[in-house]
Amino acid sequence: MIKQFLIYFLSFVALPFLGYCLHTSLLPSIVVLSPITLIHLYIFFTSFSLMLCCTFFYLQKTEKFKDQLGFLYLLSVVLKIIIFYTVFYGPIFSQESFTNSQSINLLIPMVLTIVLEVYFIYKLLNKFDPIKNE
Repeated sequence: MIKQFLIYFLSFVALPFLGYCLHTSLLPSIVVLSPITLIHLYIFFTSFSLMLCCTFFYLQKTEKFKDQLGFLYLLSVVLKIIIFYTVFYGPIFSQESFTNSQSINLLIPMVLTIVLEVYFIYKLLNKFDPIKNE
């Protein structure tokens, strides 16, 4: 139990950090001045995904929410979009348009953390699938 939680936590700290280091070192030509700094994007997406997976790790132990975790995850995706829009409204929408490199800078941390998040949520949902556990 604690071991699995520790693996989640370390994965959500180490992989985005590694992604940030690789992003800035391997793709320095696209790390251009943009309205949002790259580190802020990584911090936002990593912290939201970490909080989400910790919450789901806790909720999968409660009988009340065990069967609704898939629906709660869909709700959390909408919540993430709303919070991202609220936090980064000024920097994103103050420009007329984004360049391709600025769009790539936005997508790389988003995709990295979403893939990690979906993997762990998938593992949690399959671990407690009532059809498979009978």
